[in-house]
Order: sequence, then structure tokens, then C-alpha cells
Amino acid sequence: MDLSRRDFLQKLAALGAGLASPALGWAAQTAAPGGPGTIRRATAAAGSGAVGVHFVNHGPGLGRRIAVTFDDGPTPGVTEKVLAALRERHLSATFFMIGERVAASPSLAHRVRGEGHEIGNHSYTHPQLGRLPAPQVLSQLQKTQEVIEQSTGFRPCWMRPPYGSFRPAQAPLAAQEGLGVVLWNVDTRDWARPGTERILETVLTQARPGSIVLMHDLHLQTAEVVGRILDGLLERGFELTTISGFLGSPRTA
Repeated sequence: MDLSRRDFLQKLAALGAGLASPALGWAAQTAAPGGPGTIRRATAAAGSGAVGVHFVNHGPGLGRRIAVTFDDGPTPGVTEKVLAALRERHLSATFFMIGERVAASPSLAHRVRGEGHEIGNHSYTHPQLGRLPAPQVLSQLQKTQEVIEQSTGFRPCWMRPPYGSFRPAQAPLAAQEGLGVVLWNVDTRDWARPGTERILETVLTQARPGSIVLMHDLHLQTAEVVGRILDGLLERGFELTTISGFLGSPRTA
């Protein structure tokens, strides 16, 4: 990684319309058939018939459903704690996994799926996909699809680009693997290890119906506070679901 997460996210807005960032709206951007880099704005929910690949950062906001997601795993010693918190409350989440981590801990990835959670594609080595040429992006996605399927028997239908770095012109590469693109609209910034209380406060103050919450099953701080986060969301009347339970299957053609 040639930039830290903090530096990249600070610079993301300056990159302009060439990057699909978490600032995009619900059902927000789809790659239109007009050619690379062409964007047309959808007005309905993902999977509603718009042509191309959806870039979504929050759900439809119907009822009080939200999706809690975890990136960068599986991580032995951390992912198990997150799973335990979810299992105790009979809840499901989505884990966007790094391919090389799945290859290193296939049994843990299998356990995540076996406990009823959705698995998404988070690239193979966690690069900035928006800066890579098409063959490398496709390789990152394909290798991750393959290792997740080999380890879990499940082939993801949603991907999350590391750092949110993914250009609309790259959407056909995701479509080739049957993947929609999921971003987020509640960022806990737990990767910076701000402390459990700050992570908790961020989620509970920012979560709204339709939110997609970004956390990481990478650091112990997150694992230590996730039970309190889940309890707080349930106390506020939220219904937690997976990305596919939230958005359905992505339209990728």
C-alpha cells in the first residue's frame, strides 16, 4: 500500500469523478452502455432494472433495516470474537474478505459462511484498484472469487474495493465476475484504532435506516466493542441484515 488509509481518504475527493467514492448516493451510480467512464444516475433501488453495475453506499431505507459489514479478514483471534457476538444475538453480517487472508485461513472463512453470514470480495492483496490496469484488477477479483469459493462453497455476488478506490470505467470488470460494488455511509474509522468508545459512538450516532456500516475484523478494538454496538443498534429498533438480504442480487449486465 503506497498510501495510508488516512492519506488516501483525505485525497479521495480531489481525484474527481474518475473514482467511485463513498460520497455516491443510493443506487447511485451505474456504468452506462455509452462507453468507459460514462455514468448514468439510477433513480430506483439496486437490481431494479438499470443497466450496468450498481455502485451503492446505502440501502433503500425502508423500515429500519441496516447492514453491518466487516472488511479485511478473516483474522484469527479477531474474526472469531466478532462471530461470537453475532451468534449470541442471532444476527447476520457481511464479511468482505481479502483473498490472501482466505488462503491463509480457509477454515475460518468456512466457519464465517457456516454460521450464516455473507462473504464479499475485497480483492486479493488489498491494492487501490482504481490505480491498476484492467488485467490486474480482473486478476484481483478472479483470484478472490476462486479462493472464497474453494474455501467456503460460496461465490460472492458483491465486492467492496479497498479504500473505495474503483473507477466507473472499471465496472465491466466487476460485471464479468458477477459482482456489484458496495461502499458504505457509516465509517467507524476503526482501522485507526480510535478506542472502543469512539467506535461505538460513531455507529450509534450515525446509523439511520438504510445505513451500511463499515468496520474491520482486523483489530481487537473492534472485536471488543462489537457486542455493545449490536446491542445499541437493537435497542434503537434496527433490524440487521446482510448486503444481499438488504439489496438483493446486483444487476451486472
